[in-house]
Amino acid sequence: MSRTMLRAFTLIALALGSAQAASAQGFLHKLKDKVKEKAGAVLDTGTTTMLDSAASRAKKVVRCLISDKACMQQAAAAGQQVVVTDASGNAVSSADSAAAMAAAVPAASAQYAGSDAQPAAGGAAGGSGAAASQPPGVGVWLNYDFVPGDKVLFYDDFADDRVGDLPTHEDVTDGNATIVEINGKKYFRTVTSADFWINLPEVLPQRFTIEATYHGPNANPLTFIIGDDGDKSMRVWCYQSSAGVSGSGPNGDKNSHQNATGISDNDFVHCRFMFDGGYVKSYINEQRLGQLNGLVFSRTQKIRVEVPTVSAQDGGALLTEIRIAEGGKPLYDALTANGRVSTHGILFATGSATIEGESTPTLKEIGDMLKAHPELKLTIEGHTDNVGDAAANQTLSEQRAAAVAQYLESSYQIDASRLATKGYGATKPVASNDTPEGRQQNRRVELVKM
Repeated sequence: MSRTMLRAFTLIALALGSAQAASAQGFLHKLKDKVKEKAGAVLDTGTTTMLDSAASRAKKVVRCLISDKACMQQAAAAGQQVVVTDASGNAVSSADSAAAMAAAVPAASAQYAGSDAQPAAGGAAGGSGAAASQPPGVGVWLNYDFVPGDKVLFYDDFADDRVGDLPTHEDVTDGNATIVEINGKKYFRTVTSADFWINLPEVLPQRFTIEATYHGPNANPLTFIIGDDGDKSMRVWCYQSSAGVSGSGPNGDKNSHQNATGISDNDFVHCRFMFDGGYVKSYINEQRLGQLNGLVFSRTQKIRVEVPTVSAQDGGALLTEIRIAEGGKPLYDALTANGRVSTHGILFATGSATIEGESTPTLKEIGDMLKAHPELKLTIEGHTDNVGDAAANQTLSEQRAAAVAQYLESSYQIDASRLATKGYGATKPVASNDTPEGRQQNRRVELVKM
């Protein structure tokens, strides 16, 4: 299938998928003059950030004592997020919070915060609000099955780039793009569209994942093109309320997409794609959307990215946290072979030991593994990169390891005697902290066979 036909296929799918979507009014209008580039200039007339949305969500957070079921039930009925606290007013662990919420609200439909931190623009807790704030294994995360690859091939959050410049890790070949800073976070931004190449250190493996945090009105997609142009390529794409995949199979062209639900025009979305041979799944936030099998495409050492045109009035297209990683062996196989295994599938709120809902598939794999092998005992290790204070990183790594153990104990009834925890902070890197990929690789949880 030619590149022109692929593009046409994608645009047709997008037109169908967005027929009922409201036109984006621009998530950057409401707080103009609050978001500035480091140089001091306002991004564009009328541009702002998502802070209004985050502030709105902050007003809907309720703190409930861990024993106060009535408080949790009332908050759930009102659609409010809940921070579960101990008698001293401190947020309890993710595991204890999840257990308390499940006991108070059996349907597990309550919105859950888990810590004092509120979702921030483009951050790990961004996206679909209530869904993103639920603990792992609860509500929308119950059947979520995306597992990020564990060997990082490429990562860029543009932290090393200068505001106003082109990105340094991508090869921009068409259009205009600059790095901007919004609410302390950096983004690749374009208003006129931009194409760029991501060069990888090796040829794409059979199993890999692509992730990105994105915002753009429901018009044109953020598209990743894998393989050579023509019949040997395929496309995966996402935009504000849909995601999909298109390519060629043995019997001709294929295309699959589906609309997402519950996403505001002001939200950043997490675009995720999982590849296993010719089987490809696409996701937005916690929702699995388009999926195809039997796709045929060449595996090269680079990926092309098309970022759509989004007007300055609508804030431009914004992109960050691009992550491409090789998928690994099942955890038990790797653990048996090597005595330890590293996973990047357990995610935490920034600067916190609160486990994010996206961690569900990895935690389930660990829990099922421990239940299937009752003789297995593990030390759970927390590791960070070297960004920030060393003492704080050490404490955080210890707290995160403990949070994982507590979750496994409460959610999978794993006896505490089978689990030990250890935090190492940034003292045991597995890659250089001088590159975005290295820092991403170093932020991990490791399981060690005792």
